[in-house]
Amino acid sequence: MKWVWMCIIWMSFIALLWSSRRQIEGSPIWIPLAEAAGERSVSCDEKVPQSVRVTFGRITVINFPFKPSDVVPGQMSFDFKRIKNDLVIKAMKSQARTNLLVYLEDRRCAFDLITVPNRGDDILIVKDPKDDQIEVKFNE
Repeated sequence: MKWVWMCIIWMSFIALLWSSRRQIEGSPIWIPLAEAAGERSVSCDEKVPQSVRVTFGRITVINFPFKPSDVVPGQMSFDFKRIKNDLVIKAMKSQARTNLLVYLEDRRCAFDLITVPNRGDDILIVKDPKDDQIEVKFNE
């Protein structure tokens, strides 16, 4: 009698597992593979600050067309490091926010830095509107 009850319990357990597996196979499960937003482009504008989302505990890289000559933050809530044409930014506080001016050869770029808990910017590529202008000479 004891073995009969053990077999009944065991069979009901197997049936329960099998039925739950069939339900799982039919419905897809979304699993996020990364918290970061990846790479995006922003324009270098000195009048309209571009928004930069820095994830707390991660770094954000801003890539410029030229090596930044100077970096001026509004508050020291972020840590900055210049490496070639890149500016590496790390948030020092979980709810930091400030403005940032980056000086290039003959212009400056304005940014608003905002610390976010997730889905921040990993790599920002700065596109300069002046680089898109082409001077065309006409011969008459």
